[in-house]
Amino acid sequence: MNKQVIKLDKLTINKIAAGEVIERPASVVKELVENSIDAQSNKITINIQEGGKKLVEVIDNGIGMVSDDAKMSINRYTTSKIKDADDLFSIHSLGFRGEALASIVSVAQVEIITKTEETELGTHLIIEGGEVVSDKPTSAPKGTRISVKNLFFNVPVRRKFLKTIPTEVNHITEYVTKLALAYPNISFTLIHDSKNILTAPKGDLISQITAIFGENIAKACLPISKKENEYVVTGFITKPEFSRKSKDYLYIFVNGRAVANKTMSDAILRGYGTSIPQTRYPIIFLYFNLPPDEVDVNVHPTKKEIRFSSEAKVYSLIESAVRESLESSGLKIFETVIETRHKPTTLTSVETKKPEFTKRETSSPLSSRDKASYTIIRSKEQRIDKFLPMKDTAVDTEIKSIGEKRSIRVLGIIKDTYIIAETQEGLFLCDQHAAHEKINYEKYVNQIKKNSVSVQQLLAPVSINLKPSEFEMIESIKENLRLFGFEIEIFGKNEILIRSIPSVMGVSIEFNTAKDIIDIFKENISEIKEKVELEDLEVVKDIISIFACRRSIKAGDRITLERAELILKELLGLAEPFTCPHGRPTIIILNEEYIEELFKRDYR
Repeated sequence: MNKQVIKLDKLTINKIAAGEVIERPASVVKELVENSIDAQSNKITINIQEGGKKLVEVIDNGIGMVSDDAKMSINRYTTSKIKDADDLFSIHSLGFRGEALASIVSVAQVEIITKTEETELGTHLIIEGGEVVSDKPTSAPKGTRISVKNLFFNVPVRRKFLKTIPTEVNHITEYVTKLALAYPNISFTLIHDSKNILTAPKGDLISQITAIFGENIAKACLPISKKENEYVVTGFITKPEFSRKSKDYLYIFVNGRAVANKTMSDAILRGYGTSIPQTRYPIIFLYFNLPPDEVDVNVHPTKKEIRFSSEAKVYSLIESAVRESLESSGLKIFETVIETRHKPTTLTSVETKKPEFTKRETSSPLSSRDKASYTIIRSKEQRIDKFLPMKDTAVDTEIKSIGEKRSIRVLGIIKDTYIIAETQEGLFLCDQHAAHEKINYEKYVNQIKKNSVSVQQLLAPVSINLKPSEFEMIESIKENLRLFGFEIEIFGKNEILIRSIPSVMGVSIEFNTAKDIIDIFKENISEIKEKVELEDLEVVKDIISIFACRRSIKAGDRITLERAELILKELLGLAEPFTCPHGRPTIIILNEEYIEELFKRDYR
């Protein structure tokens, strides 16, 4: 029998390893720029073409490499950052695994030009598919220049799964933004197809925040500072009114490394208490420094995950630092309730077995109440079908005709929230907010389908400063947004104007609402650009949700019976009137059978 287990060749091994470290062009930027930072650079320029698919070039003025080191660096497990296994427990650099450059050269065409201050000439290497095809001396300035061309040229399956150019540019821009915030003492420049996307000149942290996010956010920053032994928290947070729908403004750094860590983000949100809703997130730039041997960054090849030796200590310090910063600005923080102390009794916890009453107990008032309670509980255990419209087509048609012929009589409104109406089937209970939201949603969707969204020009256009990654994204889809009724104008560096909105949203738009709309566009960029059935577009539902809360009739709004009747007529005229855009019921029917059962009219 022929042997089946073989040893893979070096190139195949490197291609497999590249899949763990190099996921997309942004991964190349991350690894190369981190190497530049470790090389003591104070000026780093990143050039990309076609979203990094055609070219990623990183130029730095760091210490450079001698010829032998340059040739050694493209092999796996070669590094200048650590010497042995003991060093893994005290990492002081961004890179240390010795995998990144070897992974990159195995799946791209790479050119390296590097020179140290001591050497007269630099080194010029050309590598294709992991093999050095040219090695010669060259004249060059101190530092290193690495050009990565045609990423995944020899792994077509991986290249096929890269996203659109704007998406790849967005990932790269966001990562360079994090590095610029982590190292304000370094000048960063990002250029895409000869266009300057991000410039962060060397300075202090607040100047970097100003350069990247604009003066509005910089002026809203509150300092944060707390120290406990060798654990130090510094940075800036913003007041609750600057919170965003997206969590993309949580910038967290541990020992100079950008991380996404649940323990830390949970501590931040707990520090804000109830001052921001659970569905929103603050803008925060938090820097946490601790002894290197108390944090493990060697969890994954990409170094995205970290582990703390004492998570409870980290959580407590960050939570108190955030809380104290907000309270020092005059804001009263109320603690978020994680679990209620007293839980209400639910129907499922009530004994449903019919109690046995003695003759004496039966005649007592208390026993009568017990019987009544039992009856209600038993009735409410009936299937939900008894409370919702039946799926039978004939019944649906009948209900629609009820609405069309206005054979429906509004009896009243409970707590300015629920409309009660009489129909041939029984009683309608209608949530006035959900109903109006569904009506507005259908109007908006129908306008989009006909490519004729009614637009409201804003008398006072809303100006919004965006971070560079958001700006590039909005610029790439601004023409697509016209379909949805939004006219966006590029106004300045990383600044846009919203000039018009769908008329269904009203005649004006608040600044905070405009920020939420931007977050919705950002979260749904792919489906905005692709041909997707409108009913399946989450962006439409999210937009409707935002203005429904401000534009639609809300729970607690007092309306006339005539207006209630009109809402029911419009709602029942829709093809699918019984649920709001997010699937919640708009109408519940208490049919005659259910009502008779409540009143025991089924007794003979």
